[in-house]
Amino acid sequence: MDLSKLQHLVAHALFDKQPDLIAASKNVLSQGQLNAEQRLGIYRNSTRAILKQHLAALFSVSQQLIGQQRFAVLSNTFIDQNQPSTPYLADFGECFNDFISQQEALKSHPYIADVASLEWMRHLAWHQPNQPIADFSQLAELNEQAQAELHFELPSSASLLHSAFAVDAIWLAHQAKSPLEVSEQLASLVLKSEVYVIIWRQGRHLKQSELSHAQWRFLQCVQQKYTLQALSDEFGSDITTLLATAVQQGWICNFN
Repeated sequence: MDLSKLQHLVAHALFDKQPDLIAASKNVLSQGQLNAEQRLGIYRNSTRAILKQHLAALFSVSQQLIGQQRFAVLSNTFIDQNQPSTPYLADFGECFNDFISQQEALKSHPYIADVASLEWMRHLAWHQPNQPIADFSQLAELNEQAQAELHFELPSSASLLHSAFAVDAIWLAHQAKSPLEVSEQLASLVLKSEVYVIIWRQGRHLKQSELSHAQWRFLQCVQQKYTLQALSDEFGSDITTLLATAVQQGWICNFN
């Protein structure tokens, strides 16, 4: 049997809901008191346990909102339906927020899926490489035509989130040191409060800032490769403040 077929067979044994351990174990050696099927079963259990631990760590606030036991059940179902597609563990969990939004039992709590989106964005940002920040003083050396044709860039780690709920405040509340502090902060927030958030990495630190609608729209346009002239046409006299704030806060890190 060639390697690709063996990998395919073992992958099915590890992740299928009703795996054919007998067929896959024919390619596994027995050792000691454990036969090949038992050894493969141990590997299957440990693999699933690692994936469940990964999801629980990655979506820790979502887990607190859902409840540990229900989250464990959901994680099992998610793993059944979404086998890892790469050997890099950090890639696993990408569509967990969509999975949560489709759960009938959680549809009365739609904000949880948005909290999961925020947690995934933080995860993505953390795993991006550091980027140097451009010297924006060089912009003054460009002529008017060159300035008009400029494109700005958000950090590669940056994600923009829009939610109908106060998901950033929910996430921040769960960073409190004690359950009492968490409860007090949650009790004081307005759940149905539209928010715009940017998440990005700066050095060894994750950054998370709430944006105004104008700032969020501005950064969206930057992502969509608007030139400085197009940004000026879109935002008029506000462009100076929006651009200066974005540069100062680190929401824009480069230009070309």
